[in-house]
Amino acid sequence: MNILYLGFDIEGVGGIATYSRHQVRALRDLGHRLFTVSLNKQDIQIERGFADRHLPFGSKYRALANFIALLRERAGTFDAMVINHAYLAPFGWLARTITGAPYVVNVYNIDILTRLQGPREFAFGRADLVIADCQYTIDRLPQFHRRVPPVGLLYDPVDTRFFRPISQAEARREIERRFQLETLDERFVATTVAFLGSPANKGHHQTIDALRQLNDPRLLYIVVGDGPMRLAIEDYARQAGVAAQVRFLGLVEQSALPFLYSAADVAVLVSRGGPGLGEAVPLGLIEAAACGVPFICGNQDGSVEAISPTHANGFAVDPENPAELAARLRELAADPALRQRMGANGKRFVDEVFVYEKFTERQGELLVRNLGLVARPQTPAVAPARATVSHPSADAST
Repeated sequence: MNILYLGFDIEGVGGIATYSRHQVRALRDLGHRLFTVSLNKQDIQIERGFADRHLPFGSKYRALANFIALLRERAGTFDAMVINHAYLAPFGWLARTITGAPYVVNVYNIDILTRLQGPREFAFGRADLVIADCQYTIDRLPQFHRRVPPVGLLYDPVDTRFFRPISQAEARREIERRFQLETLDERFVATTVAFLGSPANKGHHQTIDALRQLNDPRLLYIVVGDGPMRLAIEDYARQAGVAAQVRFLGLVEQSALPFLYSAADVAVLVSRGGPGLGEAVPLGLIEAAACGVPFICGNQDGSVEAISPTHANGFAVDPENPAELAARLRELAADPALRQRMGANGKRFVDEVFVYEKFTERQGELLVRNLGLVARPQTPAVAPARATVSHPSADAST
């Protein structure tokens, strides 16, 4: 089938951009013919080969005018439309009104678990299919929207060829070299890979509070990522008296991430839930799990969906209770066998649920079941760069 794919910053950075590129790749691998249009709001746009047309967003009125011109240019050439954000739902409704082609809208909890403005709410409620990246979002849609279309679950995938277990000793030597760190042999290392955005909601403050409570010099907290809250979090560590146990690495090369995860004893990302807050399934946790590392997450949002229901690979804690986080860190620090067992469970769970092949299969099922869009399967073009196309630490939504 011919599909028009429209999205914000498809070749940019961030979790939504990454999800979009996975989706574009999957649709192509399923055999659909895509014309992909990127409405660019970010300055960072790398030529990755995913967007067929780049349009400056400018304003919503300019973007709408450009889109209408595009519809006229490509009249009669597509059978459906996929949109990468609820804010662009009116474009899908307009396209269906003009062409009759159905439209699909991707939604993410931080943007959709709230009241949308009039045209956006109208168009969202009349989509032919909504795709959400976690069950947490799906369960709460009726609390915020009077009219909810058919909804399908499509977890963000992980490239397990890239995010893979590396021996901890090898990984530690590598990050010591890359980031001029002291020897890590006797340290218990916790790592957070996330955007340091405002409001701060990735668990940096809670982890610093836990370090203060534990008062154990063996513990080292490595913070990967950058953002407007970095200076405030650095200051918070100083005020807590644990600055010597926290290392801020800033943005890092993508190639460093498997080593950073594998060098850690635990990944930490503890977020609060609620409207305008919270996580889906954080990339920073499932990437760590793919590397065989256990994690600690919050229990108020979709983060818990990264934990296997049968073989524990992570702990969920109350984001409002740093003492609970401290207790879990103490438990893991004292039990290497537990860390190894949970890490192996996490790798198995990622292979069962979060690999790209599952993502592609599920994407095809949703389109066939809800829209009747059947395409002839093609041999997937293996391109590792397409599976690891965005820097998770620059991600504002995971």
